[in-house]
Amino acid sequence: MLVHTTNKFLMNEFCQGRMAVDSIKKTSDVWKSKGRPAVIEFMYDQPTQRELVAANQHNFRFHGDRAADPVRIASMLYNWKQVAGVMAVRTFCSPDTVILKLLFDIEQILELLGGVEGIMLRLQQIRGSMSEMMRVARLEKNVQKVPHAQVKAYNSTASDSVSSRITANEHGRRGRKMSSDSYA
Repeated sequence: MLVHTTNKFLMNEFCQGRMAVDSIKKTSDVWKSKGRPAVIEFMYDQPTQRELVAANQHNFRFHGDRAADPVRIASMLYNWKQVAGVMAVRTFCSPDTVILKLLFDIEQILELLGGVEGIMLRLQQIRGSMSEMMRVARLEKNVQKVPHAQVKAYNSTASDSVSSRITANEHGRRGRKMSSDSYA
């Protein structure tokens, strides 16, 4: 998402004549000196694209609410540098809050670069589903912390109302089960 949107943004700014030619040449030379293959348009990796945007930030026309505020642009560029660094390494073991922060920062960066509505909506869907998965995982973790004796006592005193009960499933793990006895 981010690399594609940034490429589109850089191509638009290049076509409008807002990119310094020396920044493009410098980026291309550094890229080649690292032994990397040539790229089409500006399809570099995130850190390289971010450096191109940062080098030309005073000439570019950004999008969104933060477009006219140089402090916010500088802040987004800083956040983007952090995002690119974190995403360069595998993020499978990152805490939930780090993942949510990444998604939030990416959304802000995409807005600044004028990300298309489809990409923005997809990112919001991803963020929403991640938040829901994290919420469910926290609930399951909290339920698993309840000692077995408390679960038995709770189940023996629970009424047949619509409230939820804690039960043991067939694998021995505790989980949440909605009581539907009163619906029948």
